[in-house]
Amino acid sequence: MRHSDNPADEFADAFGEPISQVLDMGSWRDGGDLAGFYDQTRAQIADAVAQERRIREPIRREVFAALRNGNSRFTPRAAGLYRMTPEQVREVHCGLLFNGATECCDGTRVEHESLLLTIVQIGITLVAYRGSTGTWVQRLYRRDLRAAIADPVEEALILLEQRGKRRRGAEEPGGEPLTRLIRRALMEYAERAALVQLSSARWRMGHGHPLPANLIIPTTPQLVRASLQVLRQLIFEHKRFVFVPSDPADRLLLTIGNALYPLEFAVIGTLADSYTNEYLDRLAVNQSGHPAERDMIQTFLREARFEVAVGIYRAGPHAPPRLFYAHQDYACEAAALAIADSLLQPYRGFPMLIDLADTVCRHVFDSGSFDSSIQNAYAVAGEPTRFLGERDTRR
Repeated sequence: MRHSDNPADEFADAFGEPISQVLDMGSWRDGGDLAGFYDQTRAQIADAVAQERRIREPIRREVFAALRNGNSRFTPRAAGLYRMTPEQVREVHCGLLFNGATECCDGTRVEHESLLLTIVQIGITLVAYRGSTGTWVQRLYRRDLRAAIADPVEEALILLEQRGKRRRGAEEPGGEPLTRLIRRALMEYAERAALVQLSSARWRMGHGHPLPANLIIPTTPQLVRASLQVLRQLIFEHKRFVFVPSDPADRLLLTIGNALYPLEFAVIGTLADSYTNEYLDRLAVNQSGHPAERDMIQTFLREARFEVAVGIYRAGPHAPPRLFYAHQDYACEAAALAIADSLLQPYRGFPMLIDLADTVCRHVFDSGSFDSSIQNAYAVAGEPTRFLGERDTRR
């Protein structure tokens, strides 16, 4: 395989045909040719699966064997390849899962945006296998102007000015309004705050990355400080946590994970592998916001990156590998917990407690009830459709 700085060559390497051929509309097939699609897709998938099977044993020999020999200060203390037994799975089921010793938090966010106002509903739920332990909701109502001004002309001019500022913020190159970042960050903060402040379980399970990007960028001073406090409590004090993301982007770790056998897991590295000194230095230079909050984020990341281990596991014979994050001191226990819970869904191979939290959250805070309530409120106000978006009235 050739390596080139030429984008056209890179395209051909990745897709197996030159981009010039793709740009030639004569090479496009009839959209109704499903037989051709099936044949081509089966051939491509069969070839890709065969390649993945070929590299499984070399990865096991070379990569897994080298895990315990890592001498980098980034190497986690528990680095290595492990395999659970069915007896150990049963112990985790009885001792940490089915007795309610593990609680999981997940959240959901639904939004309504119109010219008049933006409504954001953030809901979170905390669940255990012995029953739901609670649901909480926060609703935010954003308007461009809340004050009622005596002079209607002045009120109109101020409102135009405010909406102009909001439009300019939305059109910043490469960015989006700060408020959108805050919406996502608030849900991620609430999920982790619930695990720290509302849960009393021995083990805490979360969905996604333990340090989501939205919580480690300067948004507002209050949100940054509150987020870092919660993350410090979770990572440095409680320590018994495991986070499993749905769609990790790290293809390197997923490739290593494909070499795992069922009931195996590997503790591979720490967050220091990605949060290097060079990366954090660039982050400090490029981040905007108040210098005090930037310094707090830097200090936290430089400490926390060595405490969070990164690993990969595979539950059942048909399950894909799953990434997990845990504290260094409890990485093996966290992996065992994730595997035991994922075995309850053998084909999906994903922790069922996370899916349970997601299901409860989506049913309690369903978007249908949210949208219906808003549309009803517009109708009561005498404007049933004028301020609704095109998608809101699409049938």
